Amino acid sequence: MRKQVQKERCTKIMLTKCKAVCCLYNKVQLAAAKMLDAEPAIFQFECNVPILCNDIPANDLNLPSETYTTDFVLHYDDGHTAVREAVFRSYLSRPSVAEKLELSRRYWQQQGISDWGIIIDKEDTRHEDLDILAAENGEHVRVLLCGEEQSYVVSCQHFRMPYPVASDLLAELQPVPAEAYSVFVLDEDITNRQREGRNRKLDLIAPLLDDTCIYDKSHRNEVVRQIAAEHNIARRTVLQYLWRYWVYQSKNALLPAERPAPEQHELTTDEKAIRWALNKYYYTPQRQSLQTAYKMMLRAKYCDAHGTLKPEYPTFWQFRYFFRKNRDPISETISRQGLKAYQRNHRPFTGSVCDYAHTIGVYMTDATVADIYIVSRLSRKPIGRPVIYTMVDAYSRLITGVYVGLEGGQYALRLLLQNTFTDKVSFCHQHGIDIDPHDWPSHHLPTKIITDRGSEFTSGPLENLCESYHIEIENLPAYRPDLKGVVEKLFDLVQSAYKPLLKGKGVIESDIQERGAPDYRRQGTLDLEQFTAVVLRCVLFYNAKSVQIGFTRTPAMIEANTPPLAASIWSFCEAQDDCPVKEATDKKLLYTLLPRAEGKITQRGLEIFGLRFSNCTFKKRFVSAGLGGRETVQVAYAPECMDTVWLYENGTYSAFDLVQKSYLGKSLAEIADAQQQEKVERTDWKKQELQAQLDLMSDIQAIADRSERTMPDRSNISRQIQRNRSTARKQESVSLMDLLAEQQEDDFDAR
Repeated sequence: MRKQVQKERCTKIMLTKCKAVCCLYNKVQLAAAKMLDAEPAIFQFECNVPILCNDIPANDLNLPSETYTTDFVLHYDDGHTAVREAVFRSYLSRPSVAEKLELSRRYWQQQGISDWGIIIDKEDTRHEDLDILAAENGEHVRVLLCGEEQSYVVSCQHFRMPYPVASDLLAELQPVPAEAYSVFVLDEDITNRQREGRNRKLDLIAPLLDDTCIYDKSHRNEVVRQIAAEHNIARRTVLQYLWRYWVYQSKNALLPAERPAPEQHELTTDEKAIRWALNKYYYTPQRQSLQTAYKMMLRAKYCDAHGTLKPEYPTFWQFRYFFRKNRDPISETISRQGLKAYQRNHRPFTGSVCDYAHTIGVYMTDATVADIYIVSRLSRKPIGRPVIYTMVDAYSRLITGVYVGLEGGQYALRLLLQNTFTDKVSFCHQHGIDIDPHDWPSHHLPTKIITDRGSEFTSGPLENLCESYHIEIENLPAYRPDLKGVVEKLFDLVQSAYKPLLKGKGVIESDIQERGAPDYRRQGTLDLEQFTAVVLRCVLFYNAKSVQIGFTRTPAMIEANTPPLAASIWSFCEAQDDCPVKEATDKKLLYTLLPRAEGKITQRGLEIFGLRFSNCTFKKRFVSAGLGGRETVQVAYAPECMDTVWLYENGTYSAFDLVQKSYLGKSLAEIADAQQQEKVERTDWKKQELQAQLDLMSDIQAIADRSERTMPDRSNISRQIQRNRSTARKQESVSLMDLLAEQQEDDFDAR
């Protein structure tokens, strides 16, 4: 149970028995969701269901007025409904957690659901007799996890997180007596205050005591961040507690140390003034220099009321000496540049992408604007800078998909995904490049896609792909490109390959902001097709020829003589029996990537965007729509060509052909322009028609007026009508006789 509005990172996953995408915020909730999905008696369940707190008698609960959510609402085959809350075992002793659970129980009891329960994590059953070994450098390490090929150890002497070592090497190390790292404390010797402090620390690190946090650095850091934010403590403090527990394998290792406080050097008056000045003027976002901070201190502390400097004051060299002696580079960077800048540019890089991507299948995607100006293929005039979208496998570093074009957003993302899941041989052939399938072997569905918070990555084709093929999507925090350094560095590698060779042909140099720099827009010579061919050549070189520096081959790769090339690493992992990726052979995959919109089934056919589409197998539904009203449906379409759209119902796609043949072969944008132009012209035509109607009315009225002026006296109208009809008949007879005579003369002349 948690607040409805969550700002923390979550894992999105599609499960068979849950209709919507499950947003799971911790390991217990994730494990519980997978367990419930595998339960045969459950046919459907809901995740993160809101609770209406206003309807609950909760006067005795000390909870803020927030909207909370229940973790799982279960629907069984026998018809009854149950509720389950997922919570860490160690959290059950917290009053706030207990009150939230009681709130949930009262609410669902009021809704008539009595089957309410809690799902907790397994009890920690790890042994305290793990091996302690002496490394070759004299460092003592404790073995935390043992594997056939790789094990994880933690240093007993230096504060450091667990790291992998080859299992064969551990057998060669000398064991260290366990007594050296054992904590022998009698329970009666522990004071209540110490016991409370120990239990508090143990509760903090309880979510970190599963094996996943040993080998998965990304997961460990995320849990640490959540704990630090929830309890308002430093992340390093949480990691120190965890490290001590790993080293000593005892909760008593978390007892407060009974050591006498070290003698504190009493600061002098000058030193206090210097510390005050550093905290007020130097360690601030304004980034004042040491000289400025020193002068500010003199003005505030060593000047009289008239601003005159006192005879005795510390020199700048003394000021700087105190600063250097007590300097903390981490605190300095965070206070002057901010936490995000520290995490992005200055934090120590002690991990590897392989810590969370143990094999192929974890894709990273991003986009950038190329540092080159291109021209139109037809007019050869400048048209701006192209955009490059890439999809990269985190483990092998293989570029699995690429898109080069002028459009961005969901349109570009759809074409990127389409390229990722299709055969690359035919794709390269379209651009005049012949390749071997081993040069670019990827056309597979990933297990996870890691993106930033771009709008195109949070909805549209990527969301449809996640729902249909159970692919996890992980959105990274804002302003943290360092968390997907593989794809970020790739852009530099690709552009550094072609930029030296295309200088003077539209490539943007570093002096673009300098005065007198050339206008690189005028230097462009390559069109989009040519630049795409250049990028593809760079991609092929990177995949099949570029050595992956920093990649550590496994013993199996070394035995198989697998070179450290992205394509070779990918092919090796794909050939393994436990490879998680699957080939994208489903024909519906391309339809899944298409954008969707609401359409209507009417008597005139399927209508969308003011266009009509038809399918002969849906005639009965067209007739029914005409009798019973319109029907709203989901329609997939390709914006670049609207000749065909696809009706999406019950997991299937049905093709509909365009009725208005004048729009065949046109894109949605072209059709919209044509419709707008036609609308404007139709308005002009309507205006002309109205004017013509007015002119017609005037002409008819004029004729009517003239006829009234020529009319004779209408007295004795009946006799006049008879006389007039007789006269008209005679004139008609004379005209007919004249016509016959003329016809006879013409026949005689013809003879």
